Amino acid sequence: MSKKPSAPKRKPKYGSVSSFRWIMGRIWKTNKFIAVSAVSVIPLAIILYAFGLYFPPVMLGLFEDGRDFSTIVLVIGGLLASQLVFRLAKNVVDTKREVMERLSSFILRYEYTEKLFDLDRYLLLDPEIQKKQNRAGNAVWGSGNRYPIILANMSVDILCFFLFGTVIASLNAFIIILLIAGSLINYFVQRYKSRRDYQDAENRDLNEKKLGYVSFEVSRDMKYGKDIRLFGLAPFLAAKVKTLIKEHTYYLNKTQLTQTAVTVTSSFVALVRDGVAYFLLISKALAGELSIAEFSLYFAAISQLSNFFSGILGAWTLMRDGALQISDYREFLDIEGRLFRGEGVSAPAGKPLSIEFKNVSYKYPEGDKQALKNISFKIEAGEKAALVGLNGAGKTTLTMLCCGLLIPDEGEVLINGHSVFEYDRGVLYSLFSLVPQNYNLMPSSIAENITVAPEGERDMSRLMECVAAAGLDKKISSLEKGLETPLNKRFNPDGIELSGGEKQKLLLARALYRASPILILDEPTAALDPIAEDEMYRKYSENTNNCTSVFISHRLASTRFCDKIYLLDGMTLAERGTHGELMALGGKYFELFNVQSEYYK
Repeated sequence: MSKKPSAPKRKPKYGSVSSFRWIMGRIWKTNKFIAVSAVSVIPLAIILYAFGLYFPPVMLGLFEDGRDFSTIVLVIGGLLASQLVFRLAKNVVDTKREVMERLSSFILRYEYTEKLFDLDRYLLLDPEIQKKQNRAGNAVWGSGNRYPIILANMSVDILCFFLFGTVIASLNAFIIILLIAGSLINYFVQRYKSRRDYQDAENRDLNEKKLGYVSFEVSRDMKYGKDIRLFGLAPFLAAKVKTLIKEHTYYLNKTQLTQTAVTVTSSFVALVRDGVAYFLLISKALAGELSIAEFSLYFAAISQLSNFFSGILGAWTLMRDGALQISDYREFLDIEGRLFRGEGVSAPAGKPLSIEFKNVSYKYPEGDKQALKNISFKIEAGEKAALVGLNGAGKTTLTMLCCGLLIPDEGEVLINGHSVFEYDRGVLYSLFSLVPQNYNLMPSSIAENITVAPEGERDMSRLMECVAAAGLDKKISSLEKGLETPLNKRFNPDGIELSGGEKQKLLLARALYRASPILILDEPTAALDPIAEDEMYRKYSENTNNCTSVFISHRLASTRFCDKIYLLDGMTLAERGTHGELMALGGKYFELFNVQSEYYK
């Protein structure tokens, strides 16, 4: 595996202090128990550490002093009972806090998902936005959400460091300096590793995303099953997986080599640090300067002191890492689209609206060439228009631009004489009933798929009218649960699967129920035969007379009934007119229509 280039260095948008204040304020607002429990853990933890430090020398001191058996049992029993009480109290607080921390993480995940659903769709095509999205997703389960307990643990380590350090200082202050120096060396080694991991994260995430897609999603999604078997794609996909695993192994090895170097360095430093400290302690003991109880006290203090200082530095590292993750998360939340959010222009209720493109050009962020170039046309209010052309001509791109799901690089799109940027985004979306080529039905009831509303918010009489108009009433009456029958057997064991024609009828019912002033059909019937598609398009046309309708198809015969037809060819609008006018013109439309009609004769 050749060496991969390192990801370019990037700096977090928000500093550590800003991120700390943001997450602490958010945690206090959503779940105060996390902060309160973190504070209550501090005295409990310190008391337990004090027990661990003083219990052995106290016990040995009792034996050295020759105390009677009952006194020894009473003192040791009291100390053990007290230690047990404090340990149980700390375990109860820790358990409750861990549950609350996980809940808080789920809240972050919900907010992340909510933001993802709320983003303007065109942003999700931007590679830089995709990177921010991935980083924010990783940050959800990061250490930033554990700031309160990390800060509490750091406080415990600081206080215990002074407590244990005071004990060691009475023996030899040089030992404290030695332990601190060793811990600082290990800290900077760990910090170097953290920085390397942070810079390489982008490449690792991209590799894991590809590997997960090929090895998991493709293998379990039934829509790929036919192609994999009929075209013998298994060896090809297996080779892809093998290449990605090899790349994944490279990143694992790179991380492991760094970790190994860090571990070896840390172990060597700890060996020198602790070895010298214990040598000084043992020398004093052999010289008769320490009793057995004192030796036990100093031995416990030395073994713990470096851990406390390392804990302080480790907590600081976790807080720094958490600050980077919180910065990534906040940077994702800060993303704003260009579509307007607020009191925009209004559209006349219950009336069809016009659609106008003025010198519109568009290129996809990762595209090699423009999808549309200098497109201008106008569909009048109430008109039935058709967008036709071969696959890849830009028909779907036009509809996305029309709805505000994409925004033009040049020119403007007007709805009822106003730019899409003048409407509130929610109002803009409500102006359209879009039936896309690749549609998705929710794994819920038929009624919920049509109304897109919970049970208590549905207009049942209107729902029944739309179902009847779409021709779906006979199918529904044959079902035991009627409109409440769930779809998708994989998700609902008692669900059903609709046929292609029944799905089309459901989509028509949904469009009728929504009753938007503009209806757009983006080749949703492409999988049907030409006659079935023509029949379905005419059914849509008959049931949507009170709106502006845009019918999109690569089959020219399916849209002959439209008031005007627009032919897209090679990024541009080649011809426009009625079916008769375009046939009389004898141009590209005439040529394509005659070629296609040969297959239907």
